[in-house]
Amino acid sequence: MMRRCTALFRGLAREQRAAFSTMPKTIKITYVNTAGDRVTVDGKAGQNLLQVARDHNIDLYGPCNGGGQSSEDYGEGPCCTECRVFIAKEFQDKVNPINGEEIEILDWCEDADENSRLACQVVLSEDCDGMTVALPEWDKESYWNKIG
Repeated sequence: MMRRCTALFRGLAREQRAAFSTMPKTIKITYVNTAGDRVTVDGKAGQNLLQVARDHNIDLYGPCNGGGQSSEDYGEGPCCTECRVFIAKEFQDKVNPINGEEIEILDWCEDADENSRLACQVVLSEDCDGMTVALPEWDKESYWNKIG
């Protein structure tokens, strides 16, 4: 009887180890606001920067969630610039490439540069571990007046 229990527990331990080895790696992301306050949080491969910020109550607004408001009215993909962030230069080639739609949307921002990305479009990979993301300060009212 004792051997059966030991074999059963060994089998469970193997299953648990296998499940643990397939879990996504924790990726450290540091968000910096305009006051210079920094907070480092854990994300997982496959999440985007907006999801990670929301999981950790970081004030990063993203009303379209990267999917637009209505696919009938706007099509799929991002439709606003409200989750815009600046990615540290050393991580630009480690994040997924920017697409044409994101470039077009970022063109709406007067202060966008080569480090600008939409947080909803930046998907984390293990290469992003240690990445720093700056949150810009901008006037939402003047933005909506400009495009409205």
